[in-house]
Amino acid sequence: MADLISQDAIDLIVREEDSDKAYYERHYQHFEWPQGASGPTVGIGYDCGYCTPQEIDADWSGILDPTRIAVLVRACGLRGEAAHRFVRAHGRDVTISWDEAMLEFTTREVPKWVARVKAYLKNTDKLSPTSLGALVSLAYNRGAGVFVDPGARYAEGRAIRAHMAAGNFAAIPHDILSMQRLWPRGGDLWRRRAHEAALFERGLSIAAALISAPGRTPGKFLTIGVEGWTK
Repeated sequence: MADLISQDAIDLIVREEDSDKAYYERHYQHFEWPQGASGPTVGIGYDCGYCTPQEIDADWSGILDPTRIAVLVRACGLRGEAAHRFVRAHGRDVTISWDEAMLEFTTREVPKWVARVKAYLKNTDKLSPTSLGALVSLAYNRGAGVFVDPGARYAEGRAIRAHMAAGNFAAIPHDILSMQRLWPRGGDLWRRRAHEAALFERGLSIAAALISAPGRTPGKFLTIGVEGWTK
């Protein structure tokens, strides 16, 4: 179920990955290669290069027919130039509609990536679905290893993990913004980090407002799009 992060967070990820339905239908309903170390990508940022055949089957069964799933499986493990060559030769071998892509994303990807973020970070149940969604967006883009991988490139991710463990949530937007150093100023990923930082901060504001609301007691956030507390 996609009721683990807010609708605002889902909308942000979809917008950052594929813009909107019209843009998706022009550019992403077939295989694309986003360059770099990416693999053949389709749907809402679904990178076949980082999936196993078993994962692809689990993610798309019941949404795509077996013939199209078999095409996705052929792209498994292909990254970088190998992926580029595959997309040049087979880019239009599969077509995934916007509705199919959104169904897969909301019912398969969102729960999967929420679980991955929770596996790396403590105290996620203390975040609003909006703030948690900002971290899911970050992990969906950079990989869940962003929170633990070694080296200077992942310093901010490790800092986020430490802040989550300490319950120092207010420090996290700064860490997300600090990642902008990795990309050209004004570029897509530079802007995405700004959007994620703003989303996380918005979730903190929602949580603070609810804590101070009459008749409310702090509890776990529960539902999509509704920043609710248990009583």
